[in-house]
Amino acid sequence: MDIGKSFTYMFEDKDWIAKIAIGGLITLIPIVGTLIVLGYVLRVVRNVYDDVTPILPEWNDIGDMLVKGFMAFLGLLIWSLPVIVLACCTGLVLGAIGSAGGDSDNVSSLMGLVGTCMYCLMFVVALAISLFVYAPLTNFALNNQIATFWNFGGMWKYIQANPGNYLIAFLLALVANFIAGFGIILCFIGVIFTSFWAMLVMGHLFGQVARTNLPPTDSSTLPPAPPMDEPPGMMPSSMEPAPSA
Repeated sequence: MDIGKSFTYMFEDKDWIAKIAIGGLITLIPIVGTLIVLGYVLRVVRNVYDDVTPILPEWNDIGDMLVKGFMAFLGLLIWSLPVIVLACCTGLVLGAIGSAGGDSDNVSSLMGLVGTCMYCLMFVVALAISLFVYAPLTNFALNNQIATFWNFGGMWKYIQANPGNYLIAFLLALVANFIAGFGIILCFIGVIFTSFWAMLVMGHLFGQVARTNLPPTDSSTLPPAPPMDEPPGMMPSSMEPAPSA
């Protein structure tokens, strides 16, 4: 993997200022902007996988980016369900303890203990999800099939194909997001552009992981292959030649 390039490739594009500025401004649009940017990053993954130059796509098909971003969001939402369920259960348990009454000090202590345990569990589950979800997200960028998000067997095979690079990409994506946080120093508004930059770093990292896993380890994640024409000699004929006299 070319780690350095993942952090700097966007600056090699002659239009990088305009492209990053547009991406940062689009993120300010509630909900829709996030979906569009997600669709844009999926294109980055695909471009890295296909070795397309320049890697940064043009902002010329926002409708398609919105659709792909929405589909990816649905897949990510499915992966987030365990955390959502745990959060709801935590609220119900704490509410039940609080409504039970009794000695206020004991109730407060019990609520604090249960709350701490549940929040720790949610953190562990969320961390595990954030680690594994990049596999289906990357494959979705390549095949546009939402079923990729619940193809858990294919996901596991994909990670096993190159676990070292996958883990490195995950950790570096965290580093990029940490660095992006310093954008708040630039009059607060700078963080929208540094956050978009961090997403571009993530897209390039996992595009490289996808390239090292060529061909994909699970053929079910590939788009259906076009039918192949049979050679003329293999095609059935409804007319048999007449026997010679």
